[in-house]
Amino acid sequence: MARDAVAEVRERTDIVELVSAYVPLKRTGRSYKGNCPFHQERTPSFIVFPDSQNFHCFGCGKGGDAFTFYMGMEHVEFKEALQELARRAGVELQTIPTVAPEVDAHRQRLIDLNEQAATFYGNILLNSEVGRPGREYVEQRGISLEMISRFGLGFAPDNWDTLVRYLAQRGIDPGLAHEAGLLQERDNGGHYDRFRGRLLFPIRTRDGRTVGFGARALGDAQPKYLNSPQSAIFDKSALVYGLDLAKDAIRAKDEAVIVEGYMDCITAHQFGHANVVACMGTAVTEEQIGQVKRLSRRIVLALDADAAGQMATLRSLEMLPNALGDEEMPVAVPTAGRGPTPTMVIAWERKLNAEIRIVQLPQGKDPDELIRRNPETWPDVVATARPFLDFFIDGVTAGVPANDGRAKAAAVARIAPIVHAVGDRITEAHYASLIARKLGLPDSAVLSEIRRPSTQSRQQNQPQMPNRPSPMQQFPATSSQEDHLAALLLVYRPILAGLLPQVREDDVYDARNRELLHVLKDPGIPLELPPEAIIAGLDDHVADHADRLVASLDGTPVRYPGQIERDAAGTLGRLRQDRYKSQLTTLQAQIRDAQEQGETDEMERLTQQLSALVSRHREFTPPKSPYFKDLRDVKPGESQSATGAAGPIRPA
Repeated sequence: MARDAVAEVRERTDIVELVSAYVPLKRTGRSYKGNCPFHQERTPSFIVFPDSQNFHCFGCGKGGDAFTFYMGMEHVEFKEALQELARRAGVELQTIPTVAPEVDAHRQRLIDLNEQAATFYGNILLNSEVGRPGREYVEQRGISLEMISRFGLGFAPDNWDTLVRYLAQRGIDPGLAHEAGLLQERDNGGHYDRFRGRLLFPIRTRDGRTVGFGARALGDAQPKYLNSPQSAIFDKSALVYGLDLAKDAIRAKDEAVIVEGYMDCITAHQFGHANVVACMGTAVTEEQIGQVKRLSRRIVLALDADAAGQMATLRSLEMLPNALGDEEMPVAVPTAGRGPTPTMVIAWERKLNAEIRIVQLPQGKDPDELIRRNPETWPDVVATARPFLDFFIDGVTAGVPANDGRAKAAAVARIAPIVHAVGDRITEAHYASLIARKLGLPDSAVLSEIRRPSTQSRQQNQPQMPNRPSPMQQFPATSSQEDHLAALLLVYRPILAGLLPQVREDDVYDARNRELLHVLKDPGIPLELPPEAIIAGLDDHVADHADRLVASLDGTPVRYPGQIERDAAGTLGRLRQDRYKSQLTTLQAQIRDAQEQGETDEMERLTQQLSALVSRHREFTPPKSPYFKDLRDVKPGESQSATGAAGPIRPA
């Protein structure tokens, strides 16, 4: 019945109509095109196909049907997508899958164990003598019994085996409890409690399932806060504290406020401000923003009161795309100068279709203290939230001496790429005037600086071809290298057959090059098929680009196969090296931040990412040429091809 209902919902759902509610689409032939909602782009590469009722983005590679699209946009699981699309389509569901496909019995068991532990620790806090330190702490902080119950607070006694013994009495495998993040393994065998002498804050999903804990030390133990480890059910970067309790209020107010601490969130709810949630640490992640955004697109960040804390938040947002892994593409122009910048927040606002604002809290105050002192003024504090770009401009221009021309130039140079990344000429003019007033400069000078980066990025390393539009106009300077690699792979596909499988989709940023790479890797396309025949089968927007790639090799000197392969491998190596350096710098900065915050688990997770990044980088070694035993042995005008081919190779 459920399977029939899925088919009926799919048949009754017009994917063009569904997507149009999120993305402006323009008809092109039999399909529709628009900017991808799943990644930042200026040139549309997101295509919706009415005939097949599917979509595909040639930029980030995402694709699928109406269910896939809705799940991605609203950050919901299959069950919820089916329910909502069925409601819209007027399909009555008699049988609905109770468990999403990716949630298997083992994962469910891990969740059940965490919920058992939450009940156990909650009972200790409220009803046990060993829970007295926890009760004294929550009383001191003024947390009501209602909030203790609603948020499920608990207490882990300062013993090594309290939970170990409880689970053993119930015949629960300690290895499974370790996998659930509740126990630690001893070096000499056995297990001990992960949480000891700490107040426990159960971390729940949007649906209220407990998947882990945040634990606050009551004494001098370090770190001050200890989270459950990363596991099959607990992902710190994708969870939002209190969202299960705040979701209705967020919808009703059409605004979500994100604070930093568990106590900040609990206090807000206790005093009637139920649209408040907390991030898991000082960094706000894209997954967390996405979780909140499906309830409201108005998102307010009310984090650290001091300027350093505010800028740390912006830095965490800026660094996110590189920290997410190889499949995540940079989506904004890097900024000049030093220091944290909110470039990526601009990209997020476009990508997530959300309005992100920042509250400047009074110095030395946090939401917990502000709300307790005067609960009625909290809405007024939130109302002072400002667009992050205004906040950033104020921060950069503050304290610039009126008589220091170099300082003014440095400030404008730092701000200009950020404003330019907004991508709107009217907005550029507005902020140019604002910056000019703050620094005592002519509007025209600032506006010229804001618009200058786009010209530089287009002209840098840009090969110009007569009577042909440049393929570099919409892409970063590195496009010249990836375009060259794509041209070599297309024109010399038989020669580069050994290298082609090693080129990953995320080695190139241009959506057209990604689509071309996908076609060139298709095992169903014969190696001997000439470039013209391959291009003939491409979509128009990719075919035009491929024609320019072929033309870019016109006039190049004749070369031997080994030289071609060395050229392609070297180009691929440079592309990866540039990306590697960027990701390496980002991860190192995040590890330093985690170390300063005492976030041991976060440091471990980031260090593992760093290790994986270094390992992946080391894996790439340009293949030896199958055509020459040693290029140094090749005499001018001769070939030592292993395949017997003689003579130099000319572009097809």
